Amino acid sequence: MRGKYMNLSGAEEITSCRLILRPDEKCSGLETFIWTILLKEGRKIIGHFKAQYEPEINKITLQFALDEVWQNKKYMQEALKTLTDYLFEKTDINRVEAHCNGKNKKAVAVMLKCGYQLEGQLRQAQSFGNDGEKTDIIWFALLKTDYLCKKAMADLTVDGLVITNYRESGGLPLRNIMRLPEKEAFLLAERLSAATTSRNDRYGDYFERYYQKRAATEKWLYNRFLEGGGKPKTMHPIYFVLGEHSGFQSFFGNQDKISIPLSHIDDMEVSFTPRDSMHLRSMGMTEGTVWNKKQFFRMINDSEKSVGEFIFDLPGLFHNPGSYIEVQLWNDAYLADYL
Repeated sequence: MRGKYMNLSGAEEITSCRLILRPDEKCSGLETFIWTILLKEGRKIIGHFKAQYEPEINKITLQFALDEVWQNKKYMQEALKTLTDYLFEKTDINRVEAHCNGKNKKAVAVMLKCGYQLEGQLRQAQSFGNDGEKTDIIWFALLKTDYLCKKAMADLTVDGLVITNYRESGGLPLRNIMRLPEKEAFLLAERLSAATTSRNDRYGDYFERYYQKRAATEKWLYNRFLEGGGKPKTMHPIYFVLGEHSGFQSFFGNQDKISIPLSHIDDMEVSFTPRDSMHLRSMGMTEGTVWNKKQFFRMINDSEKSVGEFIFDLPGLFHNPGSYIEVQLWNDAYLADYL
């Protein structure tokens, strides 16, 4: 790929502009490289990336800098995107990470605009400047699976969105165990526990606690949905994810799924949460995190991101990077053709 103001288009050109640091900067089997950022006009060096490769983990830790004269011109954003594309498209690197001073808002913006996921903020974790001011460190990272997922979502449109239901082995599709009387729910949980191929048996010994938490979560979802103008036809919704998420098939140990076009569903009969609703409530994120379709589409439009970028990035804003958006369907009429 050839950038407008830089040249890192392929493996040969990457190699030709890579500078291996002095031998004393290579230790413990780690390799350190530098890529320079050049203006296309005049080949002037305006910045660089320093990359430390850890083969045991198959990750790269990046540091980057841009001459102050050339900041606020989107050069670093273009450079980081080009290097990221190269690392994930041309190499087998699994993880690229970087961190910056919490006060460096420009670096934070660049990382987010290039699709990196916020993974944590270490408060007052470093000294900065001559006076030793204590500042935060902000960590970002992108996995190869994240990169490929986001790439696959690049052409998504609102009209083309679907919601997808995955299920446990041994269970019926498009069901909610909370609709059963409590005694029947516990009997069904025993059968599902015996049949499950899931990596996490929520229907086993944990089910009593799960049942209590799910009941409280659905009461919260129902009330918040009503407050936002929703018109539920049931107290207990059917759960989906927005788009598709193949991780559920691996998690449940089967390939079963049912997808329904979101365009077929009334704005006030479906809701969205930025991550698993039960975890969201358990973490205390209960305000402003349940949206009907009209509100959700307005958020996409206001974000000025593509549909795919918004959907991919949203869970990371709620401390669950690389995850999914949960969807709750509140009217069973849409299910008739799939049962």
